[in-house]
Amino acid sequence: MFKNIFKLITIFAAFSASVKASATLDYTKEGVLRKENECNINFVNFGIEKDISGLNVRKEIKANGTFNLSIGELKNGNVGLRSNESGYTFKDSEIVNYVKISQNGNAIDTFEVRPAPNGKFSLVVKNLSSCEGLTIKQTFKDDALMNTYLYYSNVTPDDIDHAFNIVEFGPSSNDVPYDTLSWNMNTGLDDIREKCRIYIDFHETNNVGGLHWVWYLSTDTINADKCDNPTFYDTVKKSYASMEVMDELFGDHYNGYVIKREGKENGHMDGILVDQKYLIEIYQNGCDEQNKDQVICTISSNKKLTYDEFTQLFIENCSSVIEDPYAKVEWSVDEKGVNAKFESYSLNITNYNRGALPKNENDSVSYKEFKAANSSGIARFNVSTSCGNGSYIGEKCECKPCSKNCATCTSGDSCTSCVDGYVLQNGRCEEIIITTTTTENVSTTTEVETETESVSVSTESEEPTESVSVSTENEEPTESVSVSTENEEPTESVSISTENEEPTESVSVSTENEEPTESVSISTENEEPTESGSVSTENDEPTTDIETDDGSDSDGDDAELTEAPTELGDDENSSDNEGEKETEKEKTTTVTKITTVVKPKTARKCYVKKH
Repeated sequence: MFKNIFKLITIFAAFSASVKASATLDYTKEGVLRKENECNINFVNFGIEKDISGLNVRKEIKANGTFNLSIGELKNGNVGLRSNESGYTFKDSEIVNYVKISQNGNAIDTFEVRPAPNGKFSLVVKNLSSCEGLTIKQTFKDDALMNTYLYYSNVTPDDIDHAFNIVEFGPSSNDVPYDTLSWNMNTGLDDIREKCRIYIDFHETNNVGGLHWVWYLSTDTINADKCDNPTFYDTVKKSYASMEVMDELFGDHYNGYVIKREGKENGHMDGILVDQKYLIEIYQNGCDEQNKDQVICTISSNKKLTYDEFTQLFIENCSSVIEDPYAKVEWSVDEKGVNAKFESYSLNITNYNRGALPKNENDSVSYKEFKAANSSGIARFNVSTSCGNGSYIGEKCECKPCSKNCATCTSGDSCTSCVDGYVLQNGRCEEIIITTTTTENVSTTTEVETETESVSVSTESEEPTESVSVSTENEEPTESVSVSTENEEPTESVSISTENEEPTESVSVSTENEEPTESVSISTENEEPTESGSVSTENDEPTTDIETDDGSDSDGDDAELTEAPTELGDDENSSDNEGEKETEKEKTTTVTKITTVVKPKTARKCYVKKH
């Protein structure tokens, strides 16, 4: 029985060989090469030292001479990489998408991923004939988020890859970073490995901010090519999405010496100042858009600054709160702080929690200094901004212009008052438009034919005929009568005038009201003297003025009779029918013109024009 068991073990050993943890490691530009029992495997981005040498690697030999390669206890660097920011938890089913396997440059996709506890996983690479040229690389789904800090002692630590007390770091010891940067782990790790042979160093797991691996990347991590700190920083910063804020704060004086993820929601980069001994941090005050503990600008120098030097360097370095560095400014200082008055806004600078501002024009800035030999002196001040009309306090305490036609506002799209000609509606200034509509004059003429009878009597006799002529003389000048009515309703006016050979009375009627008026004029032409009369009314309803005209004088007061001899011609005396009366009746047609005039009608409308 024991012989049969031994035989089975021997047969199994022929098909299976186990590679123990006695492997050696070579750190190359391609990765960490693990060598053991003629199965050399290059591991990339899985850690260093025991993370690689301690792997459980085993061959499962098949009858056809090929084998499956089983690798266990690999650290999953994607676990919790950015879970707090992106809101997702990296799933075991995703691991296969971020493991890249190749052999002599050719991709291999015949492998399986088997999840393991505590942020680890195992691999089974199938149907291999050898391990030669085999590379297994871990890639990352997301960029890592890195908060940026300054080590105030201003000396790169001898032992970098461990946690430090936050009190030793800025800004302001309040754990609010200068900026949060997005770092591409795929390109960043490749660059630093190829340039300096520096590799990511995984430590233990941590649950702060979600389960994740604690890891470090610095000149203290292998660094086979002995790169110095400036070379390290110049290499890794290429993979930051943006260094704009850090460049604005420190220029070329900041030098990051480590990138790491510890027991925080995000990773962070720590650095020191280069060639600078004193540092002033300026914090905002009174800006809703920004954390009150956020540094908005810094002033670094190799000496303590006088009052004049401070005001000059403030203009040069704090561009985020200065609209125009060349604008005229009036500086003043007292025990309460330093003030800068510009044309459209003003700044007030006060002490924060480190150091002190000058108290007069002959004083200097006071700094908080540390005991380390090369330690930086630190001073922290607050700045508040007051904006003039037409602007508001925006990002980083900078005055931003209100939107068009706003007199005052609380933000770029929220007006509180408007310039002339505009009205405030829902936080926006809308234009007021006034339109005037005018109706053209309309004139209508109506001709009315009136028939009148004229009777002429002629008498033939032997006696001379007596002729009577009636004339009307008016010794007074023509009288003009003007009647005006005011009411709220349209008024209709009728005017009648006569034309004859004698002076006549002229009547003019005008109306004044707020609504259009209609005027009717009637004229009569005849050969007899006429008298013109006028009737006017005033009430709230439309009225009609009527003047009448006929061919006789009603009372005859102004008529004067004269007698004149009548001359008879020869033809009249030789009439064939002497003594015979002849009567003729004639019909005369009088044309009366009625003209209707409609005055211009004007309407005024006001409305708001929306943009």
